[in-house]
Amino acid sequence: MKKESLLNRFLNLFRYNGRIDSIVLTLCLLINLIVLVNAILHYPKIGYDVGQHLNYIQILPDRLPSNKDTYEFFSPPLPYFLPSRFDVICEHYASDIRTYNGLDYSYACRFYDGKFAQGLNVLLSIGTTILLLMIAEQIKPSNRFFKISALSMLALLTVYYKTFSQVRGEPYVIFFIALSMYLINEILTTTSLNYKLVIATGITLGLLVLSRQWGFFIFPAIFLFILWIFIQDRQLGWLRTRQFFFITLLSAIIGGWFYIHLYLDYGTFSAFNIKQPKYPSIQQTISFFRETELKNMQLFRQPVRPMFDHKSFFAIIYSDTWGDYWGYFTFIKPGSAPDNQGNQATIAPYLGRVNLASVLPSLFLLAGSLFGTIQIFQLRKPLTSERASLVFITLLALSTILGFLWFVYRYFMQTNLVIKATYVIQLFIALVFLFASLMEVIRKKSQLIYNLILILLMLVFIHNLPALITRYSPLLGY
Repeated sequence: MKKESLLNRFLNLFRYNGRIDSIVLTLCLLINLIVLVNAILHYPKIGYDVGQHLNYIQILPDRLPSNKDTYEFFSPPLPYFLPSRFDVICEHYASDIRTYNGLDYSYACRFYDGKFAQGLNVLLSIGTTILLLMIAEQIKPSNRFFKISALSMLALLTVYYKTFSQVRGEPYVIFFIALSMYLINEILTTTSLNYKLVIATGITLGLLVLSRQWGFFIFPAIFLFILWIFIQDRQLGWLRTRQFFFITLLSAIIGGWFYIHLYLDYGTFSAFNIKQPKYPSIQQTISFFRETELKNMQLFRQPVRPMFDHKSFFAIIYSDTWGDYWGYFTFIKPGSAPDNQGNQATIAPYLGRVNLASVLPSLFLLAGSLFGTIQIFQLRKPLTSERASLVFITLLALSTILGFLWFVYRYFMQTNLVIKATYVIQLFIALVFLFASLMEVIRKKSQLIYNLILILLMLVFIHNLPALITRYSPLLGY
């Protein structure tokens, strides 16, 4: 009986008025089908620092990697754990075992390790989209339009597909962020400590920080959220404080050991492969963050590297969100393979048009974030779980972007390689809900305008679809 209940709850995510909601189901299948296609097609040795991530996978069965093994030594081990177990099995049957620094490696297994990791990313994407539907059901119960809006925006995000095609930790960050959001929303409906939810949330946050350091951006959002509740309801604020105190303590126990390891070995909890940050001057900082590349229209002409190099944060992050600025997905850089001349002449103008078409969803994401920010300051409204959830999601988005801007400020003088949309993928997961909330306001005023916006977004998706599929594939001629 309990299994049937769980099954019904799952099926209800795709139902409307007792029937399967074909639009919601199609959007979920479409998103994950594109992720699956990329997992099959994308060459696993292409990605941001992918060689270093593969090193991590092959070293982890013996020990935690050091800075001499890989310059991803500072990354937490959770995303590498299952691929490293697979590597052990692969090396058992490999014929090209070689020894380096006392450890055995197989060059051939690196390819299969990467494909295994990409397969896991497909499962993580499926889990993420299901969690997004569960969160949507929490915020707007039985509201198909809220789900459709959120999934429609997610389906447009090139950075989502690009991130899940690569061997790295951010897909785990997205999954655990979504799971954390769901559990925190559940906590917001409670009137007692509820140890089961507290333990589940603490474990999830612990696994989140064991996935990638970007997961820590959720903690300032939690702190500010509790303060926001305190301002409106002191008694409820104390309850949430107790709940999140135990959650934070448990997450520190589960995830903190790795950062203690970094401190003991490298003298800092926030070890990185750039040791000494070089802070830019005020003039350099203002110029870098203010320049948009809109005046000369380069944002819509050649939005690929080395254009915008050390010139514009906005142009790089925008081009990497909707296109492939760094050249690891659809923009094949010259020399990426022997006798490969790249495809810049053909792909760059198209990616420029993708940037232009994506102005529309970008404006809606911006409008959604402004809508969420307004909710924070409407302190006289009733403190409902729906409103509280939207405020927390808004604070998560703000905490993520501010934390990332600080990270970029510290390191962009040495290299602007630190500017990648993948690093703030959780920001976009938050923004799709704020967009969906704004769309609900629009829909209540005019169903026609709501439908028109979705049609326009569908046209953008059709235009941008080639940008969502990898070109780094032997099957596509790479």
